[in-house]
Amino acid sequence: MGNSSIQELLFQRIREKLSPGISLAEHISELLCLSPDSAYRRIRGETPLVLEEVKLLCDTHSISLDQLLQSKDDSVLFSVVRVEDGNGSFKIFLQEMLHRLKMVASAGQKELIYLSKEIVVFHFFMHPALFAFQYFFWMKSALRSDNMPLQFSFDLLQPDIEAIGKEILSVYNAVPSIEIWNTECINNTISQIEYYREAGLFRSGQDAEIIYAALRDMLSHLQLQCEKGSKFLPGENPQLKKNNFQFFHNREGLADNTIMALTNGRKTLYLNYEGLNYMYTQNEQLCESVYARMQKLLRTSTILSGVSEKQRHLFFNSLRNKIPNRQKLQLK
Repeated sequence: MGNSSIQELLFQRIREKLSPGISLAEHISELLCLSPDSAYRRIRGETPLVLEEVKLLCDTHSISLDQLLQSKDDSVLFSVVRVEDGNGSFKIFLQEMLHRLKMVASAGQKELIYLSKEIVVFHFFMHPALFAFQYFFWMKSALRSDNMPLQFSFDLLQPDIEAIGKEILSVYNAVPSIEIWNTECINNTISQIEYYREAGLFRSGQDAEIIYAALRDMLSHLQLQCEKGSKFLPGENPQLKKNNFQFFHNREGLADNTIMALTNGRKTLYLNYEGLNYMYTQNEQLCESVYARMQKLLRTSTILSGVSEKQRHLFFNSLRNKIPNRQKLQLK
Protein backbone atom coordinates (compact mmCIF):
# COMPACT_ATOMS: atom_id res chain seq x y z
CA MET A 1 0.00 0.00 0.00
CA GLY A 2 1.49 3.35 -1.05
CA ASN A 3 1.85 6.37 1.19
CA SER A 4 -1.01 8.18 -0.59
CA SER A 5 -3.29 5.19 0.01
CA ILE A 6 -2.40 5.13 3.71
CA GLN A 7 -3.10 8.85 4.00
CA GLU A 8 -6.40 8.42 2.14
CA LEU A 9 -7.35 5.55 4.45
CA LEU A 10 -6.51 7.60 7.54
CA PHE A 11 -8.84 10.40 6.48
CA GLN A 12 -11.50 7.83 5.63
CA ARG A 13 -11.25 6.44 9.19
CA ILE A 14 -11.46 9.95 10.65
CA ARG A 15 -14.50 10.76 8.48
CA GLU A 16 -16.22 7.60 9.80
CA LYS A 17 -15.71 8.76 13.38
CA LEU A 18 -16.94 12.33 12.98
CA SER A 19 -20.45 13.25 14.02
CA PRO A 20 -22.95 13.98 11.23
CA GLY A 21 -22.77 17.55 10.02
CA ILE A 22 -19.11 18.13 10.94
CA SER A 23 -16.92 19.16 8.01
CA LEU A 24 -13.80 17.00 7.70
CA ALA A 25 -11.78 19.87 6.21
CA GLU A 26 -12.77 22.30 8.97
CA HIS A 27 -12.02 19.67 11.62
CA ILE A 28 -8.55 18.94 10.19
CA SER A 29 -7.83 22.63 9.77
CA GLU A 30 -8.63 23.34 13.41
CA LEU A 31 -6.91 20.25 14.82
CA LEU A 32 -3.64 20.71 12.88
CA CYS A 33 -3.72 24.54 12.99
CA LEU A 34 -3.74 24.76 9.19
CA SER A 35 -5.44 26.98 6.68
CA PRO A 36 -8.53 25.43 5.00
CA ASP A 37 -6.60 25.18 1.74
CA SER A 38 -3.73 23.28 3.44
CA ALA A 39 -6.23 20.92 5.08
CA TYR A 40 -7.89 20.20 1.71
CA ARG A 41 -4.50 19.47 0.10
CA ARG A 42 -3.75 16.88 2.78
CA ILE A 43 -7.20 15.29 2.49
CA ARG A 44 -6.79 15.04 -1.31
CA GLY A 45 -3.30 13.55 -0.88
CA GLU A 46 -1.58 16.42 -2.67
CA THR A 47 0.47 17.27 0.44
CA PRO A 48 1.90 14.35 2.50
CA LEU A 49 1.22 14.35 6.22
CA VAL A 50 4.27 14.62 8.46
CA LEU A 51 4.77 12.09 11.25
CA GLU A 52 3.73 14.51 14.01
CA GLU A 53 0.46 15.20 12.19
CA VAL A 54 -0.25 11.50 11.76
CA LYS A 55 0.36 10.87 15.46
CA LEU A 56 -1.95 13.72 16.50
CA LEU A 57 -4.71 12.53 14.18
CA CYS A 58 -4.42 8.92 15.35
CA ASP A 59 -4.31 9.83 19.05
CA THR A 60 -7.26 12.22 18.78
CA HIS A 61 -9.47 9.67 17.02
CA SER A 62 -8.23 6.48 18.75
CA ILE A 63 -6.93 5.02 15.48
CA SER A 64 -4.24 2.35 15.59
CA LEU A 65 -1.36 3.28 13.29
CA ASP A 66 -0.27 -0.39 13.21
CA GLN A 67 -3.69 -1.44 11.92
CA LEU A 68 -3.67 1.42 9.45
CA LEU A 69 -0.34 0.36 7.96
CA GLN A 70 -1.43 -3.26 7.73
CA SER A 71 -5.00 -2.56 6.59
CA LYS A 72 -6.48 -4.73 3.85
CA ASP A 73 -9.73 -4.53 1.94
CA ASP A 74 -11.32 -7.08 4.30
CA SER A 75 -10.19 -5.23 7.46
CA VAL A 76 -12.74 -3.18 9.41
CA LEU A 77 -11.90 -0.74 12.19
CA PHE A 78 -14.31 -0.75 15.14
CA SER A 79 -14.57 1.53 18.15
CA VAL A 80 -15.55 -0.14 21.42
CA VAL A 81 -17.84 1.12 24.20
CA ARG A 82 -17.89 -1.12 27.25
CA VAL A 83 -18.73 -1.19 30.94
CA GLU A 84 -15.75 -1.66 33.23
CA ASP A 85 -15.99 -2.77 36.86
CA GLY A 86 -17.72 -0.23 39.08
CA ASN A 87 -20.89 1.86 39.31
CA GLY A 88 -19.12 4.97 38.04
CA SER A 89 -18.17 3.19 34.86
CA PHE A 90 -21.76 2.05 34.32
CA LYS A 91 -23.00 5.63 34.63
CA ILE A 92 -20.39 6.81 32.13
CA PHE A 93 -21.44 3.98 29.83
CA LEU A 94 -25.09 5.10 29.97
CA GLN A 95 -24.07 8.70 29.34
CA GLU A 96 -22.17 7.59 26.23
CA MET A 97 -25.25 5.67 25.06
CA LEU A 98 -27.37 8.77 25.61
CA HIS A 99 -24.84 10.93 23.76
CA ARG A 100 -24.84 8.65 20.71
CA LEU A 101 -28.65 8.49 20.69
CA LYS A 102 -28.85 12.28 20.82
CA MET A 103 -26.50 12.46 17.83
CA VAL A 104 -28.93 10.28 15.88
CA ALA A 105 -31.95 12.26 17.10
CA SER A 106 -30.36 15.56 16.02
CA ALA A 107 -30.00 14.47 12.38
CA GLY A 108 -32.46 15.74 9.81
CA GLN A 109 -33.03 12.28 8.32
CA LYS A 110 -32.78 9.50 10.87
CA GLU A 111 -33.82 5.93 11.56
CA LEU A 112 -32.74 3.05 13.79
CA ILE A 113 -33.09 -0.60 12.78
CA TYR A 114 -32.74 -3.00 15.72
CA LEU A 115 -32.34 -6.70 14.98
CA SER A 116 -32.67 -8.40 18.37
CA LYS A 117 -32.20 -11.88 19.76
CA GLU A 118 -33.42 -10.67 23.17
CA ILE A 119 -35.45 -7.83 24.64
CA VAL A 120 -34.38 -4.53 23.08
CA VAL A 121 -32.31 -2.83 25.77
CA PHE A 122 -34.20 0.49 25.73
CA HIS A 123 -37.39 -1.19 26.99
CA PHE A 124 -35.68 -2.22 30.24
CA PHE A 125 -35.45 1.45 31.21
CA MET A 126 -39.25 1.80 31.23
CA HIS A 127 -39.89 0.00 34.53
CA PRO A 128 -37.60 0.51 37.58
CA ALA A 129 -38.04 -3.06 38.87
CA LEU A 130 -37.00 -4.55 35.53
CA PHE A 131 -34.17 -2.05 35.10
CA ALA A 132 -32.91 -2.78 38.63
CA PHE A 133 -32.78 -6.52 37.97
CA GLN A 134 -31.07 -6.13 34.58
CA TYR A 135 -28.53 -3.73 36.08
CA PHE A 136 -27.74 -6.28 38.79
CA PHE A 137 -27.47 -9.11 36.25
CA TRP A 138 -25.27 -7.13 33.86
CA MET A 139 -22.86 -6.13 36.61
CA LYS A 140 -22.79 -9.34 38.65
CA SER A 141 -23.11 -12.11 36.06
CA ALA A 142 -22.14 -10.60 32.71
CA LEU A 143 -19.25 -8.40 33.90
CA ARG A 144 -18.37 -10.25 37.14
CA SER A 145 -18.16 -6.98 39.07
CA ASP A 146 -16.71 -7.17 42.58
CA ASN A 147 -18.81 -4.17 43.61
CA MET A 148 -22.15 -6.00 43.63
CA PRO A 149 -23.63 -7.47 46.87
CA LEU A 150 -24.32 -11.18 47.14
CA GLN A 151 -28.08 -10.76 46.79
CA PHE A 152 -30.33 -8.62 44.64
CA SER A 153 -32.44 -5.79 46.01
CA PHE A 154 -34.47 -3.13 44.20
CA ASP A 155 -32.69 -0.26 45.95
CA LEU A 156 -29.47 -1.13 44.09
CA LEU A 157 -30.72 1.02 41.20
CA GLN A 158 -29.38 4.46 42.05
CA PRO A 159 -31.61 7.49 41.26
CA ASP A 160 -29.05 9.09 38.94
CA ILE A 161 -28.65 5.88 36.92
CA GLU A 162 -32.43 5.43 36.75
CA ALA A 163 -32.77 9.04 35.55
CA ILE A 164 -30.26 8.53 32.71
CA GLY A 165 -32.10 5.36 31.68
CA LYS A 166 -35.38 7.28 31.47
CA GLU A 167 -33.74 10.00 29.39
CA ILE A 168 -32.29 7.37 27.04
CA LEU A 169 -35.77 5.90 26.58
CA SER A 170 -37.25 9.36 25.97
CA VAL A 171 -34.69 10.13 23.25
CA TYR A 172 -35.13 6.68 21.70
CA ASN A 173 -38.88 7.29 21.54
CA ALA A 174 -38.23 10.40 19.45
CA VAL A 175 -36.23 8.51 16.80
CA PRO A 176 -38.11 6.62 14.04
CA SER A 177 -37.18 2.98 14.46
CA ILE A 178 -37.74 -0.56 13.31
CA GLU A 179 -37.49 -3.48 15.73
CA ILE A 180 -37.25 -7.09 14.54
CA TRP A 181 -38.15 -9.69 17.19
CA ASN A 182 -39.03 -13.35 17.41
CA THR A 183 -40.74 -15.39 20.12
CA GLU A 184 -37.37 -16.36 21.62
CA CYS A 185 -36.41 -12.78 22.54
CA ILE A 186 -37.88 -13.07 26.04
CA ASN A 187 -36.16 -16.35 26.90
CA ASN A 188 -32.87 -14.92 28.17
CA THR A 189 -34.54 -12.62 30.68
CA ILE A 190 -36.75 -15.40 32.04
CA SER A 191 -33.74 -17.72 32.33
CA GLN A 192 -31.83 -15.05 34.25
CA ILE A 193 -34.68 -14.49 36.72
CA GLU A 194 -35.18 -18.22 37.27
CA TYR A 195 -31.46 -18.81 37.78
CA TYR A 196 -31.29 -16.08 40.43
CA ARG A 197 -34.42 -17.44 42.13
CA GLU A 198 -33.10 -21.01 42.23
CA ALA A 199 -29.65 -19.84 43.39
CA GLY A 200 -31.16 -17.93 46.32
CA LEU A 201 -29.93 -14.56 45.09
CA PHE A 202 -33.21 -12.78 45.85
CA ARG A 203 -33.65 -11.44 49.38
CA SER A 204 -37.41 -11.95 49.25
CA GLY A 205 -39.52 -14.69 47.71
CA GLN A 206 -41.70 -11.98 46.17
CA ASP A 207 -38.86 -10.35 44.23
CA ALA A 208 -39.16 -12.66 41.21
CA GLU A 209 -42.92 -12.05 40.94
CA ILE A 210 -42.41 -8.27 41.13
CA ILE A 211 -39.90 -8.47 38.28
CA TYR A 212 -42.22 -10.73 36.27
CA ALA A 213 -45.06 -8.24 36.81
CA ALA A 214 -42.83 -5.46 35.44
CA LEU A 215 -41.96 -7.70 32.48
CA ARG A 216 -45.67 -8.22 31.75
CA ASP A 217 -46.28 -4.47 31.98
CA MET A 218 -43.42 -3.82 29.59
CA LEU A 219 -44.86 -6.29 27.05
CA SER A 220 -48.35 -4.79 27.36
CA HIS A 221 -47.01 -1.30 26.74
CA LEU A 222 -44.90 -2.52 23.82
CA GLN A 223 -48.00 -4.16 22.33
CA LEU A 224 -49.89 -0.87 22.69
CA GLN A 225 -47.07 0.98 20.92
CA CYS A 226 -47.24 -1.57 18.11
CA GLU A 227 -50.99 -1.07 17.84
CA LYS A 228 -50.60 2.73 17.59
CA GLY A 229 -47.48 2.60 15.41
CA SER A 230 -45.73 5.12 17.62
CA LYS A 231 -43.42 5.20 20.64
CA PHE A 232 -44.51 6.87 23.86
CA LEU A 233 -44.06 6.56 27.62
CA PRO A 234 -46.71 5.01 29.89
CA GLY A 235 -49.35 7.63 30.61
CA GLU A 236 -48.61 9.70 27.49
CA ASN A 237 -51.31 10.24 24.88
CA PRO A 238 -50.34 8.24 21.77
CA GLN A 239 -52.56 10.48 19.65
CA LEU A 240 -50.07 13.28 20.20
CA LYS A 241 -47.12 11.19 18.96
CA LYS A 242 -45.79 10.75 15.44
CA ASN A 243 -46.06 7.45 13.61
CA ASN A 244 -42.43 6.45 14.12
CA PHE A 245 -42.46 2.78 15.12
CA GLN A 246 -42.44 -0.38 13.02
CA PHE A 247 -42.36 -3.76 14.73
CA PHE A 248 -41.69 -7.02 12.88
CA HIS A 249 -41.93 -10.68 13.85
CA ASN A 250 -39.33 -12.85 12.15
CA ARG A 251 -39.72 -16.60 12.58
CA GLU A 252 -36.06 -17.34 11.84
CA GLY A 253 -33.57 -17.66 14.68
CA LEU A 254 -31.94 -14.25 15.11
CA ALA A 255 -28.29 -14.91 15.88
CA ASP A 256 -27.16 -11.56 17.27
CA ASN A 257 -28.11 -8.08 18.45
CA THR A 258 -27.42 -5.66 15.64
CA ILE A 259 -28.32 -1.98 15.38
CA MET A 260 -28.09 0.13 12.25
CA ALA A 261 -28.33 3.92 12.62
CA LEU A 262 -29.09 5.90 9.48
CA THR A 263 -28.39 9.65 9.75
CA ASN A 264 -28.53 11.93 6.72
CA GLY A 265 -27.51 9.11 4.39
CA ARG A 266 -24.68 7.83 6.59
CA LYS A 267 -24.89 4.36 8.14
CA THR A 268 -23.38 3.35 11.48
CA LEU A 269 -23.34 -0.30 12.53
CA TYR A 270 -23.47 -1.28 16.22
CA LEU A 271 -22.72 -4.86 17.28
CA ASN A 272 -23.58 -5.97 20.82
CA TYR A 273 -21.39 -8.29 22.91
CA GLU A 274 -21.06 -9.32 26.58
CA GLY A 275 -24.37 -7.96 27.83
CA LEU A 276 -24.54 -4.22 27.19
CA ASN A 277 -21.12 -3.70 25.61
CA TYR A 278 -20.98 -2.82 21.94
CA MET A 279 -18.65 -1.89 19.12
CA TYR A 280 -19.43 0.35 16.18
CA THR A 281 -18.14 1.27 12.75
CA GLN A 282 -19.08 3.39 9.75
CA ASN A 283 -17.15 1.21 7.32
CA GLU A 284 -19.17 1.70 4.16
CA GLN A 285 -18.73 -1.78 2.69
CA LEU A 286 -19.70 -3.61 5.89
CA CYS A 287 -22.59 -1.27 6.68
CA GLU A 288 -24.06 -1.70 3.21
CA SER A 289 -23.74 -5.47 3.47
CA VAL A 290 -25.47 -5.64 6.85
CA TYR A 291 -28.14 -3.16 5.74
CA ALA A 292 -28.93 -5.34 2.71
CA ARG A 293 -29.26 -8.37 5.00
CA MET A 294 -31.64 -6.45 7.26
CA GLN A 295 -33.81 -5.52 4.28
CA LYS A 296 -34.03 -9.19 3.30
CA LEU A 297 -35.07 -10.08 6.85
CA LEU A 298 -37.80 -7.44 6.77
CA ARG A 299 -39.19 -8.88 3.56
CA THR A 300 -39.49 -12.31 5.19
CA SER A 301 -40.97 -10.93 8.43
CA THR A 302 -44.53 -10.09 9.47
CA ILE A 303 -45.23 -6.49 10.37
CA LEU A 304 -47.21 -6.26 13.62
CA SER A 305 -47.35 -2.48 14.06
CA GLY A 306 -50.47 -0.64 12.93
CA VAL A 307 -51.86 -3.69 11.10
CA SER A 308 -52.10 -7.47 11.59
CA GLU A 309 -54.16 -7.23 14.79
CA LYS A 310 -54.70 -11.00 15.05
CA GLN A 311 -51.02 -11.81 14.51
CA ARG A 312 -50.04 -9.09 16.97
CA HIS A 313 -52.23 -10.57 19.71
CA LEU A 314 -50.92 -14.07 19.02
CA PHE A 315 -47.31 -12.90 19.16
CA PHE A 316 -47.56 -11.02 22.44
CA ASN A 317 -49.74 -13.68 24.05
CA SER A 318 -47.06 -16.25 23.19
CA LEU A 319 -44.49 -14.07 24.99
CA ARG A 320 -46.69 -13.53 28.05
CA ASN A 321 -47.49 -17.24 28.28
CA LYS A 322 -43.77 -17.93 28.77
CA ILE A 323 -43.61 -15.87 31.96
CA PRO A 324 -43.98 -18.10 35.04
CA ASN A 325 -46.66 -17.07 37.51
CA ARG A 326 -44.99 -17.83 40.82
CA GLN A 327 -48.09 -17.07 42.85
CA LYS A 328 -50.11 -19.71 40.98
CA LEU A 329 -47.29 -22.22 41.19
CA GLN A 330 -47.08 -21.80 44.96
CA LEU A 331 -50.82 -22.50 45.31
CA LYS A 332 -50.57 -25.88 43.53
